[in-house]
Amino acid sequence: MNHLTNEQKVIKVKCENDLLFFTRYIYKENHRRNFIVAPHFVLIAEFLTKVFNGEIKRGIINIPPRYGKTELAVKCFISWALAKNSASKFIHLSYSDDLALDNSSQTKEYIESECFQSLWGMKLKKDAQGKKKWFNEDGGGVYATASGGAITGFGAGVAESKIFSGAIIIDDPLKPDDANSDAKRSAVNERYNSTIRSRVNDRETPIIVIMQRLHEEDLSGFLLNGGSGEKWEHLCLPALDENNNPLWVEKHDFNELEQIRQANRYNFAGQYMQIPSPAEGGEWRKDWFKIVDKSEVPLETLKWELFIDGAYTKDTKNDPSGFQIGAKWNNDYVILSSIDKYLEMPEMIKFIPNHINTSGVKVSMSLVEPKASGKSIVQIIRQQTNVNISEIKTTFVNSSKIENARACSHFIEGGRVILIKGAWNEAFLHQIAIFPNGKHDEHIDLTCYGIERNLIDSNFFFF
Repeated sequence: MNHLTNEQKVIKVKCENDLLFFTRYIYKENHRRNFIVAPHFVLIAEFLTKVFNGEIKRGIINIPPRYGKTELAVKCFISWALAKNSASKFIHLSYSDDLALDNSSQTKEYIESECFQSLWGMKLKKDAQGKKKWFNEDGGGVYATASGGAITGFGAGVAESKIFSGAIIIDDPLKPDDANSDAKRSAVNERYNSTIRSRVNDRETPIIVIMQRLHEEDLSGFLLNGGSGEKWEHLCLPALDENNNPLWVEKHDFNELEQIRQANRYNFAGQYMQIPSPAEGGEWRKDWFKIVDKSEVPLETLKWELFIDGAYTKDTKNDPSGFQIGAKWNNDYVILSSIDKYLEMPEMIKFIPNHINTSGVKVSMSLVEPKASGKSIVQIIRQQTNVNISEIKTTFVNSSKIENARACSHFIEGGRVILIKGAWNEAFLHQIAIFPNGKHDEHIDLTCYGIERNLIDSNFFFF
């Protein structure tokens, strides 16, 4: 490296001591325009600096799309870390090979740029300069691939290093179009546990996930809910704060964000607000449901029925069983209660008659969805109790959840589904709000059956 001028020495020190200063310097020198430091960039830089200093070992950053996360948290952070420790080894993952390789290539261009070389003089190995992997003469560098791709022969970080020596950086591990696919979400989550987390050369090597929220069970949700058994530091950056102040007003002011929200509440809630459901609900909105006191409903005169969505297991990773008591009231469907419980079969058989007897109303019929444990429930209940129970066989049983929900939407939006005020309301409305992005949906299924039987009443029959 050539002898540095006093000005270059000052710039070098400032760059090494301040990630944002380095980012502004390297970006302007390479792109011939300023890197505008919005407030959220300060928060991201502080978070990543803690990663470099060893204060954060597992970190998640949730931020809206195209808000500069990849520029700062991937390209500039990797370049900065290599400037400070040229032996640092990184693994960079994204949902597609093309995206990961493009980020890797642009990071390498920063390293090879005249402004970087003039201060740090880092030479890359001639035989290791591809987009997928490239290394310098000190062994530091980047291995980039898709989050579902093979990671062989390379690990992030340096074993027993006393200083920061690299990281695994996962940027957008899930394609937005794949967010509603249980199989594709699960594949990414399982791959983290089975492969990605093991590709560190030292237990102190950090892992960073940067993404917009797409689903309650996307990789962020999976990890934050304990899916890996690790403790994660979380930086959540919604496009609007609690007072509706924009995160990056130069990018989107309030009116622009409101237009995005009106166009697609689901996308806005997850991708922009980092809550994978609109607060007011998506397919069904919370405020479509009228809540009344029990005293307003003639409980004794109505024909109450219990709808059951059975799943006999105590494993909280699986769906709980759902139980909804409802009836037709005038031209509306009124719900006395809608609850969920994790029960094994013996407990389920005891619970159903007890739930009916303690409901406070006369339940004339119990109707069971014939999926999962439904058929067994009907058979055993008939054998062991006096409960009048039948298996549902309807149009909705063989239709998708989304189709059923949309077929019922106009009844709910029209105020024809009424909830009797109770402790169960909050959990019910929460699940309504996050459907179809939520982990569970038994209340949606049960409400659809209740509407089909009492308000649509065309193909609903049982045996």
